Amino acid sequence: MLGVRFHDTPARCAGLVLLLCGLLSATSQPLRAQSTPRGPSLGPGAKANPNADMAYRNQGPQFEPIGPQILVVEVRVLGNETVPRAKIDSRLKTRIARVFDPEVVQADVRSLLGTGLFRDVRTFTDQTPDGMIVTFQVIERPTIGKVEFVGNRGLNDKVLLKQSALKEGDALNLYGVEEARRKVEDYYRSKGYPYTEVVIIEGNRPQDRRVVFMINEGNLQRVWDVDFVGNTIASDARLKTQIQSKPGFLRYLFGGKVDRRKMDEDIDRLTAYYRSLGFFRARIGRELEYSESNDWLSLRFVIDEGPRYVVRNVSVLGNKKFATESLSEPLELESGQYFNLALMNRDVNTLRDAYGSQGYIFADIQADPRFLEEPGQLDLIYNIAEGDQYRVGKINVHIDGEFPHTRHKVVMNRISLRPGDIIDIREVRDSERRLKASQLFENNPAQGVEPRIVVRPPDLQDVGSIAGRSSNYRGQSPDDYDPGQPRVRYVEMDVVVPAGYGYE
Repeated sequence: MLGVRFHDTPARCAGLVLLLCGLLSATSQPLRAQSTPRGPSLGPGAKANPNADMAYRNQGPQFEPIGPQILVVEVRVLGNETVPRAKIDSRLKTRIARVFDPEVVQADVRSLLGTGLFRDVRTFTDQTPDGMIVTFQVIERPTIGKVEFVGNRGLNDKVLLKQSALKEGDALNLYGVEEARRKVEDYYRSKGYPYTEVVIIEGNRPQDRRVVFMINEGNLQRVWDVDFVGNTIASDARLKTQIQSKPGFLRYLFGGKVDRRKMDEDIDRLTAYYRSLGFFRARIGRELEYSESNDWLSLRFVIDEGPRYVVRNVSVLGNKKFATESLSEPLELESGQYFNLALMNRDVNTLRDAYGSQGYIFADIQADPRFLEEPGQLDLIYNIAEGDQYRVGKINVHIDGEFPHTRHKVVMNRISLRPGDIIDIREVRDSERRLKASQLFENNPAQGVEPRIVVRPPDLQDVGSIAGRSSNYRGQSPDDYDPGQPRVRYVEMDVVVPAGYGYE
């Protein structure tokens, strides 16, 4: 700020006024882009002083000059031998007659490297009087020219090529070729060739351009017979329903091929079956017996059942809303019975229905079998985390299809719950069954097309916001809402039905 002292002379005051007017006039002029470098002017023969120029640049905000835009006049690609130029051009955004942008060029480099066809991409620019010439120099990865299989008789090339996941024209990746070899070998073994060996002849060297697999199939083996030894609780016929390794139809037709992976899984299935019946120490082994020709296999499962566990006590923990006697009475698995996994799971569902019928639809109920020091005995405890009680909030009806013509009230008439009701999970299931049985909607469970009801907590929604909502359907006013009960919360019901077959 320039100050004027009262004892200054009139001449000095007039000079200061003129200086202020000149500064105001200079700042009122519009900013113009300059084509010459900024900084203090240099006289003839004077040398540039970098320090002075830097000091000038640091004096307040600066405005960079806007020069003429440079256009791309040519895009060159060098180094491509097997990858077509058109395939490279399709990945580039740097094009002729477009404004040259170094960031776009770098994005093009990343795009080319992302294809996996190149090990490296370098760029060069050459500015000419007509514009910019941009050159992309690529270093290709070797590509797969052809995939061949030698020695295969039981499986054709088309099937093996699909299993290998290799395609002609893709980058030749050494890890990918080894992975393809393993996949082909595993597929052979799943089709009854347990001793198949697959060797890479070409494709595991950087200079290769083909992938060739040499296959030694070995004999095709089939299951002739399956039997069990040591089983007392279940018959052979019952145990055969638990396994996958079985003789084929009429021995030669439809399945029955030896698969070591399935036999390993069969041991796990039999072990799980025995444990579900209370044989927690059951051990399962197997014996393999081949024919002289090595084409047929007799499979024997050797079973050591061990002791069968008995339930000593059944108890319920964590329940506060319901009496223990009312929860324990409908349970099927009782004290003194042999442990049975199916009965235990049914009892868990019974407890969930007991809570879900009173609005506690998110109650967490876990069964906990606890083994005792006494051999063959356990205590069964049902741990319950009750959670909060829920009421029905908004009911959302979603009718799939491009032109749905079924009215919403047709759906609502088959739902027994209304906003404000304490939600009952059994009523939800009954409503869903009524929608499926109405024959008004497409119902194909195999394809996942069927009416369904999804119950979900509303997102960040309190009682007051739901109670204040207006409903789109008659009879959906939540008259039973009681905001004075803070533990009662609300859920939304999404009713999703396929497009209806007709009007109603």
